[in-house]
Amino acid sequence: MSSQRQRVALVIGAGPVGALAALSLHRRGWDVEIWEARDDPRGMEASKMTNLRSINLNISARGLEAMRSVDPTLAETMINESIPMASRMIHHLDGHTEAQAYDPIHGWHSNSISRPVLNQRLVEALPLEIKMRFNTKLSRLDLHSRKAYFTEHGEEEEVKDFDLIIGADGTWSKVRQEMKRVERVNFSQEFISHAYIELHMPPDPTKAGGFKMEPNHLHIWPRHSFMLIALPNKDGSFTMTLFIPFEEAKRLDTRDGALAFFQEHFSSAIDLMGKERLLDDLERNPRGNLVTMNVNPSTWRSHVVLLGDAAHSMVPFYGQGLNCGLEDVRVLNSYLEQHHIGSTATAPLGRTDPELSMALETYSKDRDADLRAICTLALNNYTEMRSHVLSPLYQFRRHLDYVLERLLPSKPEGELSLTNPFPTRKVRGWTSLYEMVTFRADIGYAEALRREKWQREVVSWAGEIAAIGLVGGIGVMSWLLFRQWER
Repeated sequence: MSSQRQRVALVIGAGPVGALAALSLHRRGWDVEIWEARDDPRGMEASKMTNLRSINLNISARGLEAMRSVDPTLAETMINESIPMASRMIHHLDGHTEAQAYDPIHGWHSNSISRPVLNQRLVEALPLEIKMRFNTKLSRLDLHSRKAYFTEHGEEEEVKDFDLIIGADGTWSKVRQEMKRVERVNFSQEFISHAYIELHMPPDPTKAGGFKMEPNHLHIWPRHSFMLIALPNKDGSFTMTLFIPFEEAKRLDTRDGALAFFQEHFSSAIDLMGKERLLDDLERNPRGNLVTMNVNPSTWRSHVVLLGDAAHSMVPFYGQGLNCGLEDVRVLNSYLEQHHIGSTATAPLGRTDPELSMALETYSKDRDADLRAICTLALNNYTEMRSHVLSPLYQFRRHLDYVLERLLPSKPEGELSLTNPFPTRKVRGWTSLYEMVTFRADIGYAEALRREKWQREVVSWAGEIAAIGLVGGIGVMSWLLFRQWER
């Protein structure tokens, strides 16, 4: 006869997604332990947490709502640590700038936050009851018996029993690798031909807040086949990132070549960053890869669930990698709630838990469409940021969206709840794609993509009808003029 006991969760990875997942399960009454291969970030100075392969994070409605669903104070902490960005600031080749508001109707905005600071605050928010092991690497898994083996500070291998292991260990997930040994996992991986290089604009102590540019924008220097972006930091600096094809990046291999490239394409940014600092960064900082990954299923029995980049690594051009990963936690929690998964289990440790297995299987099946949609949207948005923002047709569509949103507003169809993560199952009215993706946590990504395809078709049909009407009008006018001339 089985006896009830506390469920045991093992979280691999203490990044933002892993930390929030651990806190979420702890709040459900689970016994939670975290393993992290890196150093303990708690109390560390921000300057010592710098990662030259880390793009600044854009935290918006989905990520904030995920935090609120676990602990409302977390969202407020992150808002206080971030800088609001109400628009894109386009830096044209001739030097003039143009602000393109994200949402002039509601005044919604995204928030720029340093990745190390965000991660540090989340880890610091974890209660002492959650055991955290740093400098600890997952070495192997026996998923059938649910035993995890690890090395800590390079010492002899040890073992941990668990009910559920959460793989929040990033793009090159060890948990995913181990899961693929026991499950037929559909896995796709695609690199794009562009690299990213992180640069830095230091603060200016003579200016208010230290900012050399207006801080409340995502700054973009779009140049069609490549682009430079800048996101503000609380200390007055900007994190700059150059996205460029690997072939083009060869022009940056020498200091003279790099300077000539920036003088040709980003001359306005040279003085802002400082010539020598810019050239040092280009010479020293690595060329990072950009990859899209999809995994299906993202769970196995009642034993494993993959969250964040471990399940859906995406290119960073929609600013949704973090937000989507945090939303995974909120959505997973809703399925645990729907299936009444509490803190106690009746199955012996190491055995399959049928209730938990059903909850995870349903989560994986339902979540897959949204994850594929956002990976597609993120890739498409790169073309928009580096090229389409310069197009008159793009500007026309933006203004058309604003007009139609006022005439046919779209509103949430219900409240977010523990058991209903996306109450707006079908969007009604008119709303821009960017609004649906970035500011509407009540809409799933797949529904946002479906609705935008429909809206694009409507605009296309309207354009064709208008063109036919114009041609017909010209024809009638020509006939009338000809008849008048005959008389």
